[in-house]
Amino acid sequence: MSELRHPSRDALLRDALGQLCEQKGVQLTKFARVLNAMAHAMCPTKTADMPALDSFTVADHDYDTAVMSWNKRVQRWANGAVEFPAWLEEPWVTALEELSDEQCRVELARRHGFMGVRRPLASESHASAFAALGAIGRETGEVMGSFSGMLEDGVLDEKDAHAAPKALQDIDDAITALLRTKALIEERVSGKPSLKLAKA
Repeated sequence: MSELRHPSRDALLRDALGQLCEQKGVQLTKFARVLNAMAHAMCPTKTADMPALDSFTVADHDYDTAVMSWNKRVQRWANGAVEFPAWLEEPWVTALEELSDEQCRVELARRHGFMGVRRPLASESHASAFAALGAIGRETGEVMGSFSGMLEDGVLDEKDAHAAPKALQDIDDAITALLRTKALIEERVSGKPSLKLAKA
């Protein structure tokens, strides 16, 4: 996980997109298309004057113009050229998740003192269960490493204050991995998740 501290919600959202494009090769135009669908589905009143790309049945001149207009709008949001509207946060995060981002919602929730858990997506393959298991192993391993370091002298006290923030963050990450796996099992097995996942 990145140690970067974001000065604002906007910077965090933009950084998450930047990392998705850089690390996973997602093109901004692809993100823009997914964001368009999410924004219209989740915030129809806010997007009433914006082109709904999925509503076009023919790839004609009007469609090309709409795509170009929307892509430019997303580009301006992404580079900070225009103000990032508050209503766009949830569609933006959901679009990131549709394209395999796993951290943005967690980081947004953490900024407000909450525990963020990524929702299981219906479109995810069965391999996501193995990925969830791997995440548990990875995150609990981080906890073991940071916490055992604090116990090297056999005592847990104020002398360990310098290492506490890292250990606490590792514990939060492990809890998040466990909760996500819990939600995945409930979603796939029972179809009735008992875990209520709050929007970040």
